[in-house]
Amino acid sequence: MSEARGDRTVAVLLSVLLHAAVVGLLGWGWWHFRKPPEPPRQLAIEATVVRANTVTPAPAPTPQPVAPATEPPAAATPPQPAAAPAPPVPDQAQPDKAAQAAAARRENAERERKEQADREREREREREQRAAEQREREAAERAAAAKLKAQAAQDKARREAELRAQLASEERINAARSSSEMASYIAMITGRIDRAWIRPPSARAGLSCELHVTQVPGGEVTAVQIASCNGDQATRESIEAAVYRASPLPTPSNPDLFDRNLVIRFHPDE
Repeated sequence: MSEARGDRTVAVLLSVLLHAAVVGLLGWGWWHFRKPPEPPRQLAIEATVVRANTVTPAPAPTPQPVAPATEPPAAATPPQPAAAPAPPVPDQAQPDKAAQAAAARRENAERERKEQADREREREREREQRAAEQREREAAERAAAAKLKAQAAQDKARREAELRAQLASEERINAARSSSEMASYIAMITGRIDRAWIRPPSARAGLSCELHVTQVPGGEVTAVQIASCNGDQATRESIEAAVYRASPLPTPSNPDLFDRNLVIRFHPDE
């Protein structure tokens, strides 16, 4: 009997304690929810763009067990502070891009240097070619000038030689024509004309005429002109005809005595 009373007492105490706990929880919840909630705090978040293959997915949150509907409402859970952002994962693409850009700059600089060197070599070749062409032109000009100078010297020497020969020939001819040989040669021509002349009846005694006779090598007469004559027209014509009949005139033994233009004094009565 006493044991049953003791068990009943313990059950009553447990029931009272349970109800007291429930009432306390309800009172604490009412007091908590009647206060305005605190404004949420703004947290500064630093983020870094990362590639998808470098980010490790965060583990899925563990689902919380749901309390049965028959249980009394639990006390409100205070807001949990926001999870700290994950440390940024180093982006491997940035160093790669920087390295590629630096390599591209180096390639561009090397290509520009080579192009500049090629242009400089081309300009040097052009300068050398122009210099060679200039040297060739100067050499050709010097050769042409030397040739002209030599030709001028040869022409001058030839003219001088020809002049000396001409002077010598003239001196020789003048000497020959001033000699007795020239007088003999003219006497031969005059005798030939005199023998060929047919004296007209009107010709008077003491006839004297000056004849200008033109001949070619070999003695053939090409022209006759009577410059002065004391005979009449018939006498002049007869003398001119006699000169043509005497052609060809005698050839001198000395070639220096030959003269294309002869001056002959015709005196048939002497």
